Amino acid sequence: MNEDEITRGVARGLHEHHRRQAEARNRSLLSGLLIMAIGLIAFILLVTYG
Repeated sequence: MNEDEITRGVARGLHEHHRRQAEARNRSLLSGLLIMAIGLIAFILLVTYG
């Protein structure tokens, strides 16, 4: 294993790590937006029919 192969392996590993972090951030953002939407709908229903 030479230096170029090691460098490519590290770069590939870092790329995969960053991709997984981005996916986790996206899931977290979407779940937060969903919770806010549910809260807003519940608030509107409470004000309208409460």
